[in-house]
Amino acid sequence: MSGFDFGQIGNIISEYMDSDYIDIKRDASGELQEVYSNISCHLSFNSTDNPDPASVDTKPIIQSITINLPNWVDIRNNDFIVAKRMDNSGNLLKVYSGRCGNPAMSQGRQKVLMDMSATEPEEPTPVPPKNPATIKIKYFSDGLPIQDSMEKKVEIGNAFTMKAPSIEGYQFNGCYVNSEYQESPIVYIPSIADNEYIIVFDYNVNEIPTMARFLVNGLYTTDNGDLANGWHQYKKIDLDSITESDGVYTIICDDVKWIHEDNGKTLEIKAGVKLVLIPRNIFVQITEIVQNIEGKVTFKAVEFVPNEQELNSYVCGWYD
Repeated sequence: MSGFDFGQIGNIISEYMDSDYIDIKRDASGELQEVYSNISCHLSFNSTDNPDPASVDTKPIIQSITINLPNWVDIRNNDFIVAKRMDNSGNLLKVYSGRCGNPAMSQGRQKVLMDMSATEPEEPTPVPPKNPATIKIKYFSDGLPIQDSMEKKVEIGNAFTMKAPSIEGYQFNGCYVNSEYQESPIVYIPSIADNEYIIVFDYNVNEIPTMARFLVNGLYTTDNGDLANGWHQYKKIDLDSITESDGVYTIICDDVKWIHEDNGKTLEIKAGVKLVLIPRNIFVQITEIVQNIEGKVTFKAVEFVPNEQELNSYVCGWYD
């Protein structure tokens, strides 16, 4: 007789018991970065009184919370947790925060203990609406998607507002709300009805580069907070002007001098430095500094053919 799949029980328990939510944040480059929001779970509470006769009225109760959740959630020792206790009607009762330990895993579920902390308060991600409508948001240029689409859940009857985001290399052109065109970059729906909404933000591509990034080889942080090593494009530099003649670019921008946050390299505008001009992804190397006056530098650069590693360099949004 084959063994019983206890993972099936885990799914059933999740469906009927996981009425609470947690946000999971992780330390990256000295800051907390959210890796999950609104993970369904079940919270149970254990409290230990901490009597102190000298401060009996002010000494807090040290309380720990047991979090029961599905096995697929990547929760780690010392993650910072924002736990949201819900009532039977789906209303937010109380928010708790603190650090957790290592999870204990079974075949169908995992649990982790969290010590409450009064020293690191965190605003929680809003819990999912009880009676939601779906809003699908898309980003297009010339009929082609230029950024991943997303969905939002909004409580029926509530207002919804969203501004067209800035997308590197593109200019906002207009938007469509359920196929109705509007010029304003701000979508406003005064009362969400019980149906699906599709919002399409339309953009025009910028033909002339407006920004540049340093092309660097070394340690860097990816957008999800992990460390990696290799060629990458570090931090945006706004260009004041750019012209091209006989294959030579003349560029004016701020005279930046940065210390790379992960590998410690000094990055500055000087001869020999490699840049990537965006949005057209033109790889150039600085050949000459023309002048540097009051924090504005004028320099010349020529295009070069990147090798495979440079061509596939990681575009770091982490530092922007």
